[in-house]
Amino acid sequence: MNSRHANQNKTEKGRAKQVDAAVQAIMAARRIVLAGHVNPDGDTLGCILALAHALTGMGKEVTVLSSDGVPDIYDWLPGAGLIRNGSPRRDFDLAVVCDAGNLDRVGASIRPIMESAPCLIDIDHHVADGVFGSIRILDSSAAATAEIVWKLILALQKATGSVLATRDVAECLMTGLITDTGSFRFLNVTPRTFALAARLERLGAVPAPIVDLVFENRTYGGVKLLGRALDSLQMTADGKVAWAHVTVQDFTDVSAVDAETEGIVNHVRAIKGVQVGILFREVPDKQVRVSLRARNGADVNRIANVFGGGGHVLAAGCSVEPPLKDVERAVVAETVRQLNESR
Repeated sequence: MNSRHANQNKTEKGRAKQVDAAVQAIMAARRIVLAGHVNPDGDTLGCILALAHALTGMGKEVTVLSSDGVPDIYDWLPGAGLIRNGSPRRDFDLAVVCDAGNLDRVGASIRPIMESAPCLIDIDHHVADGVFGSIRILDSSAAATAEIVWKLILALQKATGSVLATRDVAECLMTGLITDTGSFRFLNVTPRTFALAARLERLGAVPAPIVDLVFENRTYGGVKLLGRALDSLQMTADGKVAWAHVTVQDFTDVSAVDAETEGIVNHVRAIKGVQVGILFREVPDKQVRVSLRARNGADVNRIANVFGGGGHVLAAGCSVEPPLKDVERAVVAETVRQLNESR
């Protein structure tokens, strides 16, 4: 066995131990709180809701939190109505965070709740400097955190002898796969991703309706907002970096909300020759939110880390103090610098 395979086996064994530890912690807990990252996407929401369904099926008392609530494009997810943006409780036996990158990403109001539990589980495919928790199930090779949560649910199903992999679970996790892979178009897709998608479809999670609900169900204002963003489009002289923005005034003028910016950054990255596409969103009374998407060969996670954010190589994000023009200037400059260094 060569060293590469030996290291891979060692990593897989270590991950299996963490899954076993998570199963034991969940079995021992009665009150469990789940949370995802701020500005939630389909993967973080799909994961916490899939776990909520599975844990409820085990008879656990489950609380599900999202600092920014549930965007309209995801309000059809099974169990979406369970999600709250906070809780006064501090009596949880166990806390589980999915897809956050680091604990700050759950939001300032949610973090103390998660830290109050005596045991904290971190489940993620973002393996960054912000690793946290007493139990960590991390796999940077996973296309979405949904792949990791599926393994945990199967392990819980085996341990309890109960049927936990239901259609609701499948639809939530399929949403995670679809959104984090751009409908299976991104380079993070592996044979494992397709195998899981096939298994989830057999449980009743059909991809086409999910794709339609998430990507092809924009409001009139949402489409107008896309136009505003594309009208602001700029590009560096060498054509390697492109960026666009939406302002507070844009949101007001077209009667749209921040959740309706979902997917706009992919239009920016789609320009021929562009290595990194960036969308800046000026959210009222909040920081400027920055979404970065890369083609193979660029690492936007490193760029986001400079500004206190995170993600993975091809998709990352951060929030930066306004004003918008200064944020644009700083992030674009850092992106250009890192691209030049990597040549």
